[in-house]
Amino acid sequence: MKKLFISGLLTCSLLLSGLIVGNKTEASSFGETVANIALDYVGVPYVWGGTSPKGFDCSGFVRYTYHKAGVSLPRTASEQYAEGQSVSKGKLQRGDLVFFSTYKTGASHVGIYLGNNKFIHASTSHGVTVSSLSTSYYNQTYIGSKRIGNTTNGWVLSNDTWYYYKNGQKQTGWLNDNGTWYFLDSDGKMLTGWVRSSSKWYYLYKDGSMAKNTTIDGYKLDSSGAWVQ
Repeated sequence: MKKLFISGLLTCSLLLSGLIVGNKTEASSFGETVANIALDYVGVPYVWGGTSPKGFDCSGFVRYTYHKAGVSLPRTASEQYAEGQSVSKGKLQRGDLVFFSTYKTGASHVGIYLGNNKFIHASTSHGVTVSSLSTSYYNQTYIGSKRIGNTTNGWVLSNDTWYYYKNGQKQTGWLNDNGTWYFLDSDGKMLTGWVRSSSKWYYLYKDGSMAKNTTIDGYKLDSSGAWVQ
């Protein structure tokens, strides 16, 4: 009965995990900033050699967007491909650069990853537009990705949900921040309410901090935060 009751509480806590209060500092990660800036220019026409909102080519668009976010990049796609840290396709984050070999060998086209397998780029046929990495053309011409300038550290509030970054990477699992324990799910989201970990139940307050040495909903938690069964 206790397990069924707590399972229900856990389901509710997952639904309410975005309703968080506390003293964390709201911030925007570098990648979020880049992606949001880029989306402001959807519809700008393609211009060969273009580097301004009057008209962009692919690398001119990326360079302009990153400059607005505070990071300087070289002019061409091939030069930009030599920058930053390589990132596997399965670990792409918003703001990462995605590169393609299109009309010539090497990196000849570049875009900015938005998440959910989408990226934004200056296309010769559509201007600044959002496309999918899954389309046959971009899947076949994709050659790699780079992360540049994304060195976010600490708590970040995004879409009403808290995440914790270390060197630009979302953290998962148990996190000790200044002596307080939090739990981040497999997507990096900070959870609240009842959480089961390593066959034990824990309770996380609305600010994400773990309860210890107390009783929650009639269930006693010890000094480690675990439910005493």
